[in-house]
Amino acid sequence: MNLRKSANSLVVRLVVMGLAMAIIGTAASYIQLSRFLREDLTRSVATQQTALAAYVARDIDNYLGDRFAFLERLAQTLPPALLSEPEQLRAWLQERSTLSPVFPLGLRVADLSGKRLDGSGQIATDGAEFVAALAGHSGLGRAQALPLSQHSVLPMAVPVRSGPGQVAAVLLGTADMSADGLLDHLQRGRVGDAGGILVVSPRDRIFVASTDTVMSLTPTPPDGVNLLHDKAMAGFRGTGTTRNAKGVEEIAAMASVPNSGWFVVARVPLTQALAPVGRMQTFIVQQRAPAVVIALILIGLLVAWLLRPLLRAASQADRMTRGELALAPLPVVRDDEIGHLTRAFNRLLAKLLDNQEALARLAHHDTLTGLPNRKLLDDRLQQALERAKRHGHQVAVLYLDLDGFKKLNDTLGHEAGDLALREIAHRLQSLVRQTDTVARIGGDEFVLLAADFEEPAQQGAQTLARRCVEAIGQPLQLANSDTVIGASVGIALGSGTETPQDLLAAADKAMYQAKHSGRRSHVTPSPGRGSQFGELAVQNV
Repeated sequence: MNLRKSANSLVVRLVVMGLAMAIIGTAASYIQLSRFLREDLTRSVATQQTALAAYVARDIDNYLGDRFAFLERLAQTLPPALLSEPEQLRAWLQERSTLSPVFPLGLRVADLSGKRLDGSGQIATDGAEFVAALAGHSGLGRAQALPLSQHSVLPMAVPVRSGPGQVAAVLLGTADMSADGLLDHLQRGRVGDAGGILVVSPRDRIFVASTDTVMSLTPTPPDGVNLLHDKAMAGFRGTGTTRNAKGVEEIAAMASVPNSGWFVVARVPLTQALAPVGRMQTFIVQQRAPAVVIALILIGLLVAWLLRPLLRAASQADRMTRGELALAPLPVVRDDEIGHLTRAFNRLLAKLLDNQEALARLAHHDTLTGLPNRKLLDDRLQQALERAKRHGHQVAVLYLDLDGFKKLNDTLGHEAGDLALREIAHRLQSLVRQTDTVARIGGDEFVLLAADFEEPAQQGAQTLARRCVEAIGQPLQLANSDTVIGASVGIALGSGTETPQDLLAAADKAMYQAKHSGRRSHVTPSPGRGSQFGELAVQNV
């Protein structure tokens, strides 16, 4: 009976199993684990490098896309009459550079022969960016270094059209990638002795940027030196193992930068990536005999250890109920009854967290448009005012009320009205920066919060208001017909000394003034008497 009881004992079974695993596992682990870990680490590192290359490529592509979009907007809004007025053209370009300094090295406009229309000289017409603009496309030039600062700069150009398909001039800007901090993360991206990030231009056959700054703006290696690099220059995007021009074997991943035709290479030396394999092999050899003895000793303590996960899970759950720990899934230590109980708890906790997240979103966002509501707007406005007071910036609040929405709602029905509100919310979001806020605070009332304005903020706020009125005034496709509504905008500016309620009340007052002044207009406070926000100036759009 005692023998049978001992045979059924969990402790005895664990001792026997541990002894067998120690003897057999030690003999087999060296070869099996070495092979497995090498393959697994290679795949894992390749996946990490792919993610890193994609991240850097996306970052660079967004950077270039923003600047192309800025140039294209300027080209579309450039008055044709200024092309023959150098002084006025120069002032116009300077004003746009001041409002949005994405090209700190300045903007230029040249005719089709390369002559600068602001009267400042001649532009080289053989640059790739100029040739592309003449053909009616946006273009990038060859990255180069400034002679004095050695900053990496990139010429960019877009066509200025006088009519459909007709290029009248070329608008050019030079982006300072070093000053903009675009390449900062490359300088911190070195892995091992030869790893890091490369940005390659296949067209120019140069390294646009590199973790190793010595390689930046230098030619790429000749064909045949690095076979994976040759495939990437021919269009391959993915991962692979290769030997670079310095003879270092490495794992590399390539990702495209669509706006430029470049590609990003994230690489890590193979010896660095697989260093854990060598350490594991050494560990197995050195610790094989002591591990068997230690395993037998530890097995004797397994009974107490078996209960530790349950006790730990109970302790953590109890602390969560008292608010001492944040709600978080409990670790599943083993796939047994305790593990099953822990998973069940985690599933219950996940449902609770999902419900809390849904409630939190409902509390801070408008259910129809998905925009922030009044509560979230007040919080962001308070933060913006605190930053403005701390840094000496200004905050602009634009209070929008739709003109003609009630008639649309009554005529076409509430479903069409809801579609119109969602479309208008989408249009407004497309006009603002990621740091700005578009909120819906009433049936047909929206508020735009534009923070961190530097002087003069009034002109930037008026420009944004005009764009809002124009965007809302575009026809809406509702009930198989075009429907046009307008908007009246009230603007209030703050410098951090006001409360959110003061600014919103001032913008609301200005909005009503805009409605009484003819609609499809915006009202801006101008310095003067009457209130802490000044007098009101009406401008029709």
